[in-house]
Amino acid sequence: MNFGYYTQSLDQAVDECDGVITFAQAAEAGVPKDAFYRYVKEKGLKKQGRGIYLSKDAFPDEFALLQARFPKVIFSHDTALFLHGMSEREPIPLSVSVESGYNSPSLKDQGVRIYYVKPEWHGMGASDVKTPDGNLVRAYDKERTICDMIRRRASTDVTEFNYALKSYISSKGKDLARLSEYARTMNMESRVWDAMGVLL
Repeated sequence: MNFGYYTQSLDQAVDECDGVITFAQAAEAGVPKDAFYRYVKEKGLKKQGRGIYLSKDAFPDEFALLQARFPKVIFSHDTALFLHGMSEREPIPLSVSVESGYNSPSLKDQGVRIYYVKPEWHGMGASDVKTPDGNLVRAYDKERTICDMIRRRASTDVTEFNYALKSYISSKGKDLARLSEYARTMNMESRVWDAMGVLL
C-alpha cells in the first residue's frame, strides 16, 4: 500500500473542504479504510460525527459540516435566501427541509429548524449552492425558496419577506416559468402571483 500517495490525496481533500474530511469522501476517492484511519490518527484529526473528522486548526463551514453529517437535508427558507444573497440577515438557526417521515434525533440535537416536506416535493428545486466559505451544499433554488416563503408568509418577518421578493425580481438569474411550474405543482399559483404581482 502506497500510504504516501493516499496521504497526498487526503491532504488535498482536507484543504479543499476547510479542514473537514469524511470517510465517504475518502472511499469515493479510492482510499482504503485502513489508510484513511491511519491518516486520521497520524494527523490527529478530531471526530465530529460518524465518519466525519476535522483537522486541529480547522474553522469549519457550519453549512458544509451539517451537510456532511446529514446528506439528506436540503437548506431551505431563510437559509436558502441567505445562500442566494436574498437576505440581509444571517440565518440563526439554520433551516433545512427533509422528507416527511425522516426521523433523526441527532439532527434535532443540532439546533436547526426542520421543515418536513411531502416526498414528491422534497427534491423539487434542489441545487448545488456555494456557502460563504466556497463549499458546495444542497439548497433549494431561488424559485422554490420564493414558493416556500410565500407558503409561510404569515410566520415570516414582513421586512425579510419583502426584501426576498424584491431581491428575486431584480436578480439576473430569475426564471419566472420555473417559478410558475413550482407554484402549480404546490397548488399555490394564485398566492404566488398575488405576492409577486405588485413587484412585476
